[in-house]
Amino acid sequence: MKGARIIPTACLTLFLCAPRISGQAPEPQKYLFVDDHEVAASDGVTRVWYAARKANSGRPIRFWQRDKQGNRVPLNAAIYATAMYDEPRGVFRMWCRVFPGLPPGTALEGTEVHKHMRYGYCESRNGSDFELVSELKGLHSNGDYNIVVTLDPHATDPRQRYKAGYDGAPPGFPNGACLAYSADGIEWTPYHGGKPVTGRAADFTNCLIWDDPAHVYRLFTRTDYGGAGGTGEIRGMRMMTNPDVEKSPSMWKTEREWKLDREGPEEHKRHQIYTMTDWQYGGVHFGLFAIYEWPNDFSEGRTTDHVQRHERDVINTYLATSRDAVHWDLSAIYAGRPLIERGGKNAWDKDMVFPSSWMITRGREHWIYYGGANERHGVAEIFQPKRDMAMGLAKLPLGRFAGLTAGDRSGTIVTRPFVVRHPRLYLNAATWNKGSIRLEALNRDGQPVAGFGAAEARAVRGDALDHPATWARNTDLRRLLGREVRLKFHMVRATLYAMTLSTDKRPPGAVKPEYRNDAGGDSTRKEN
Repeated sequence: MKGARIIPTACLTLFLCAPRISGQAPEPQKYLFVDDHEVAASDGVTRVWYAARKANSGRPIRFWQRDKQGNRVPLNAAIYATAMYDEPRGVFRMWCRVFPGLPPGTALEGTEVHKHMRYGYCESRNGSDFELVSELKGLHSNGDYNIVVTLDPHATDPRQRYKAGYDGAPPGFPNGACLAYSADGIEWTPYHGGKPVTGRAADFTNCLIWDDPAHVYRLFTRTDYGGAGGTGEIRGMRMMTNPDVEKSPSMWKTEREWKLDREGPEEHKRHQIYTMTDWQYGGVHFGLFAIYEWPNDFSEGRTTDHVQRHERDVINTYLATSRDAVHWDLSAIYAGRPLIERGGKNAWDKDMVFPSSWMITRGREHWIYYGGANERHGVAEIFQPKRDMAMGLAKLPLGRFAGLTAGDRSGTIVTRPFVVRHPRLYLNAATWNKGSIRLEALNRDGQPVAGFGAAEARAVRGDALDHPATWARNTDLRRLLGREVRLKFHMVRATLYAMTLSTDKRPPGAVKPEYRNDAGGDSTRKEN
């Protein structure tokens, strides 16, 4: 980047989350640098995406069930999955595909396997060992057994506090998305008499969410381009809205239907949207995308191969962002920067990685459960491979989805004006090889504020989630409370992910060693 410039749409992000409640102190002002919402200009910085690190040394998590004698025995389970954490009970909760009738080690592929597939609900105390609590009741599947469960904060009826999108079209109806509700997440009642609420298709993560700022329910499903299913299918998606699912579960308005095509009409041969869910965090919509890459390209072989890591007919997981849940920044997809890397040679997840519906935020981390497979996708339609599937866990440090990086040449970022409502400022950032970040405060017109200049700023160095920003004569922003300011970051060999203004005093929260690379920097990957 040469010279100062205004940042184009969908290049950078910063978000502000400061709700004001009468009579109460304002919430912390939290900013994530994931698009350009609150960034006015930059120079010499590059966008990067953080790569989640696999937990358990990359091994799958385990699932168990009780046999007739009450003994705990292994259970086959797989994506699709929705994971949540129940803080009061201290329990991880998982809704997923389960195969209670299959012996351990049975390859999960082929029509015979699908006969054993069920919707299941499992729980875990440690997040790595899940036990089947119950098969879900009241739901019909048309064979795919995908389900997305949400705990609805807007539910007016406690019997409908859980809502789900699933592939439940009964015989005689098109393969459209169905919806259901539940009081406990196990006993379910379908909406709309069990009939689909959309047209084709439902072999997707049928994601139903409540969008509180927009005051509307959103439903994300697959839609068809080209043939309907099979090798001629061109997969796309749609987003629909409904102000009241409980009263009118089938009254959906399509806001947008789309596919990956910005590179031209033949782009579907390179990649297609396989699944997607919308996870809301800090005022931003985060799309967890599974992308089918080089679909039905079997040039790497037409026989089962559990050793070679394939690069054609595979599925990768990416993260995208949006402000309105309609238009998405797909930069990571087009740059080929997965959120979770597929495994290498011989790995259980070498050929396909699917994200669970949501991330779980626990303490200083985001947890992402994911499904994996050791063979390609479309080969099932060609030679029925023996494909093993399982689920794993990956983690991100808190707030580190994407960031802005400066290298050896100094880079700058200037924010849009905002009102300072808290005295203490913390940066979520990493530096390396004697790099640093220095911060100055400017007035609305971009002029330096006395006492808060770059020359007076104490350099931020190291890798931490909570670097305090201070100056020689000001240890915080107390003098600027109530004033409208801009912040200008001066960076060398550094990445800035987020910042928070708050009233609390916190020590610098160092990032865990497993998140650092061998060079001592962070685990972001730069755009080429």
